[in-house]
Parts: sequence; C-alpha cells; structure tokens
Amino acid sequence: MVNYANFDQFGLLYLLMAPLVLQPFFSSLLSPHINDDSVHGYVDEEFHAVRDAFQRNFGEGLEREGAAFAVYRHGRRVAHLWGGFADGESNRKWKPTTRSVLFSATKAIASLVIATLVDRGLIDYEDRVVTHWPGYGQYGKNSTTIEDVLSHKAGVPYLDEDVLMDDVIGGLSLLEKVERTKPLWMPGTASGYHAVTFGFIVDGIVRKVDPKGRSLKTYFQEEIAEPHNLDISIGVEKKEAPFLARITMPSMWEYVRDIFKDPKILVMLGLMHFRFDTIVHRIKENPKWLIANYDTMSLNDPDVVSLPLPAVTGVSSADDLARLFSLAIHGEILSNMTLTTLAEPTLNSWHLEKVTIWPVMKGHGFFYERHPLIPGAFTFGHPGYGCQFVHVDPKSGISLAYVSNGLKTGSGELCGPYTRLLRATYNSIRYI
Repeated sequence: MVNYANFDQFGLLYLLMAPLVLQPFFSSLLSPHINDDSVHGYVDEEFHAVRDAFQRNFGEGLEREGAAFAVYRHGRRVAHLWGGFADGESNRKWKPTTRSVLFSATKAIASLVIATLVDRGLIDYEDRVVTHWPGYGQYGKNSTTIEDVLSHKAGVPYLDEDVLMDDVIGGLSLLEKVERTKPLWMPGTASGYHAVTFGFIVDGIVRKVDPKGRSLKTYFQEEIAEPHNLDISIGVEKKEAPFLARITMPSMWEYVRDIFKDPKILVMLGLMHFRFDTIVHRIKENPKWLIANYDTMSLNDPDVVSLPLPAVTGVSSADDLARLFSLAIHGEILSNMTLTTLAEPTLNSWHLEKVTIWPVMKGHGFFYERHPLIPGAFTFGHPGYGCQFVHVDPKSGISLAYVSNGLKTGSGELCGPYTRLLRATYNSIRYI
C-alpha cells in the first residue's frame, strides 16, 4: 500500500506534468541491467537469481541508501543479503544486523500477537470488542468485532481528539480517547485503512485480553521476541535510536523517474489527493507529530521512534523479521488450526477502500495476494511506507522480508526493487 498523505500538493502538480516534459531524458535511464559488487551476504545455490536481483537494484541506482533482504524456506534461511549505507551522511555501512523502522509492516507483528491470543483460546476473531473492552462500545461502536478492527472496518481511521506523545507513553489516556471517538461509518459495513489508529485499538484489545494486562509491545517482547532470540521491538530505547538505519526521503527526480516507469503510481497519487472528502487530511493531522513528507521524517527523531506504536514503530533487521514469520508458519509460534484460519482473506479486493481508494484483500490484520504458483491459494503479509515488506507463504513454506532506509516512491506492488526480489524468489522455487 502507498501512503502519500503528507505529500505537498504543489509538488504533486509538478509531478503530474514532469513526466511529459522529461520523458526523453528518462527513457535513456530505464534500460541498464547493471550488477553491483558492493552488496554482501549469501544465498543457497538455487537462489542465485535473488542475489542477481539484489545487485541490480543497487547497480541501477534504485537503492539510494541501504537495504536488506532475507528469505526462509521450510524453516531454513536460504538467502540473506545486505548492502549500501545505514547512514549515507556519516558513511556508516549497512551490516547484517542493522535494524530499520518497519512503518506499516509493523502491523504484521501486531496481527501476529492477536493470532497468538486466538491460538491460546483467549480471544476469537468474531468476538465483539466490547466483550473484552466494555468501554470501547461508546458512540455506536458496540457491534465492532475483532476482525472488523483487523480488516480496517472499525470506522476509526483517526481519533476525534488530538493524540499527544504523552498519551502514547501513558497508554491508558490514549485508550480513553479511542473510546470517546465516533466512527465515521457503521463498523463492519466498509473498510478504510487505519494507518495509525489500527495500532491504538489493537493495543487496547491486547491490554484487556492478556491475563497480565500487558501492552502489545511488552506482550510481544516477553512472549515472542525474547523466547526466540529475535532482535525485534515495537519502538526502541532512545539510546538505541542512533544505531538504527537513518531514513531518507525520495527526491523529486525519483518520483518523476518512478512515475514514468510505472504510471500506476501517478494514479495512486491522484486518488490520494484530488478528492472531495477530508479524510486523508484528518489522518495526517492525527497525530500531528508523526510526519513523513518530502522534506521531513519524524521517525529519525529518538523521541518518536521510541514510542510504542504497534502500527508504525516496529524495528527489525530483514533477517529477524523473516525468521519471525518462518517460526510462525512452522509450528513454533502458531498451531496449524490458527494457520488454517489465516490462510485466506476475509475481505476480497472488490470493495471501495474509503481511505486509499485502492482495493486490497484484507483479513486478520494482513494484506493478501493470490499465490503466484498455486491456483486458489493466497499469500499474506504487510507493506510499509517507502517499500518495507514482510511476505508469508505457508503453502510454499516461505517467509521473506525486505527493508530499506532510502524510502521509495511506492510500496508493495508499486515498489520496483521489492517486486523484482519477490519475482526472483518465486522463479527460484518454481522448479525445486
């Protein structure tokens, strides 16, 4: 999914016209197939195409800073690649353990936490939220189910009150603001991407369901990350923030280049900005301190990246993120019964997405795609702003993760560097 809610509209008008003016120039830049020898890591022999694709991304200038990619198959790591800079300004190179902000790919981690609660019999996807959190039912939210929240049908893409950093740190005051919010539509009747509030609501559910009353961040750390030796967290301690990969935004020229390569990006920009409702504006203003636009990235601020935002501030290396979901689909974290539940979406792509206008298949907190090799099957995972991605394929025994700090103009299917790696992975397993 692509989130351009904070992109300056004047800049957007420039982008709409620039490809027409600069088409001859960029035509000469679209054809090179260059390998780059500065990338590191290894792949199993049958996955050499994955390494080639990763090298091409750097050699063709598609990786402005640094990136990492990891693939697990049948519980075993078959590819782990990294390259470029964790911080280009200071010449700090990307390492195999470099951690980066996951943005909305964090939602996959939050959704895995909910799946473990389902697996342990503490909650059911069809439960009404008020069964566990009575205060949530105010202002017509009484009928909202857990699955409504996870498939973005709760009708709460932003809160009615301002969200302060202290609310997030304290936790309970934030839950009270969630309770007092009126839904924009009747819960369960429509879906609209809950970019940040997804995490607020899911965190509240975890706090109410967990017998120990833990936050989602603490539950994940104590029940999943630490037992499996995973260096993944929802937010980081402020002293760790300088060691994360430093995020940089795309230049204007990158937007132009990528729009020319894939005009669907232009369509997405238009859908996000040339519309008559105010929903996108309200989302980007709530909270005001969470900024991601062409010249500002608030998640480089230790005060922001340290916040426990289960929809945004997940932090991980590509390898640990891929291993997390490898453990999940191979019986270490979830049972086969829960995996069977997760195998298919609950909301197909043929619906009007009220926020992005771009319909995607959703369910259980994940985004779904049709399996590229197996008819009737699905893969699931979650994209993150600027091209982060976690992809899970129980049928093929695959989990993979891509992270980068040089953010791209598109995410998911509109992110060229990631989709190239995904295709290379499936081409590698097609005949093995």
